[in-house]
Amino acid sequence: MRDHRHFHASHGRDHAAHHRFADSFSLHRLWHAWHAIGRHPHPRGGRFPGGGPGGFSDEGDGFPRGRKFTSDDLQLLLLALIDERPSHGYELIKALEARSNGFYSPSPGMVYPALTYLEELGYVSVQTEGNRKRYELADAGRDYLAANRERAELMLAKLSHIARKMDMVRRAFAGDAVGNPGADAGSDEFGRAAGWLPEFIEARRALKHALLMRDNASPDEQRRIAAILARATAEIERKPENSDKA
Repeated sequence: MRDHRHFHASHGRDHAAHHRFADSFSLHRLWHAWHAIGRHPHPRGGRFPGGGPGGFSDEGDGFPRGRKFTSDDLQLLLLALIDERPSHGYELIKALEARSNGFYSPSPGMVYPALTYLEELGYVSVQTEGNRKRYELADAGRDYLAANRERAELMLAKLSHIARKMDMVRRAFAGDAVGNPGADAGSDEFGRAAGWLPEFIEARRALKHALLMRDNASPDEQRRIAAILARATAEIERKPENSDKA
């Protein structure tokens, strides 16, 4: 009997510990986010969020998952930034840091070898200004960027997403009411903090619910839903001509 009571007491403690861990999970993620901000070194040495397309997590929160940021990813990002404005290496480092609101600041030991490689490929041309090099996009680099534009835009969009998350974290630590900075990117809480319209939040919620209710759909039903989503995606990506006036 004593062993039986001991088992239940131990199980109860383990169960309570599990709940304490679950309750503190978002705080744990928040601490890691704060650790990545100015109080501590920025992610360097090639570490970057995620494992999904463009070097980011597919889970949508934009926080680290431990995958190394590949050299190809960095080279493509550098080409995209140089396409916007010819720049020195230091300016490109600062641009990446600014795009992510301080979360990602690659070291010179990563950026300058990448720029040298792009120069060797003929993707960028170099103008020497004193002891500094100014990089401009060459025709070959412009062609390569055009062929990989979708991936480049995805990575830039993810950087912007991380920047918003970092802003929420900073404001939370400053005492501003911004909700939970550990909230998932698609959550209502995050949407409100990001300035999404109520109808946009509701449409996202309705879509998620509709898909959840059909998680056991037959192959024919899955194909039907996939076709609907493909049409909707194409419609969303077809930017209206007057969207900038909205």
